[in-house]
Amino acid sequence: METENSLYRHNTPVQIRFNDVDILGHVNNAVYQHYYDFARIQYFKKVLGDSINWANQTLVLASIKVDFFSPISIDDEILVETRVEMLGNKSIAMKQKLIDSKTREVKSSNRAVLVGYDAQQKITFEVPDEWKNRFVSFEKNIELKYPVSPN
Repeated sequence: METENSLYRHNTPVQIRFNDVDILGHVNNAVYQHYYDFARIQYFKKVLGDSINWANQTLVLASIKVDFFSPISIDDEILVETRVEMLGNKSIAMKQKLIDSKTREVKSSNRAVLVGYDAQQKITFEVPDEWKNRFVSFEKNIELKYPVSPN
């Protein structure tokens, strides 16, 4: 039986910088999104490789929700676990977690919806089947709102 934790096949270590930390010694909540964004890019590099051109056809955030469970301090060793949970026609839903790599405590979670976007024409586009097929191949469990054409 698969658990929620076993669904995450990609993780990115986070380097906590001095300027990430507030006067209380905690990573500022606004900085969490930087960690999520960085890990999301690393995930796309791994799964999509050169098939995504960030200057032309790209993915942009349409919605994001962050939950905070426990503070992160400068001495914590943090990983961002990332997965695609759902593929739509023009959208991709992703889940991420900031976890303490030693204790496995979840410090924060994130759910984001990204949309295919043509930066030149300034319009949304359907997520290419090539991308969808790469996500499906990489992930263990992914919900498909629409059928994906085989390679």
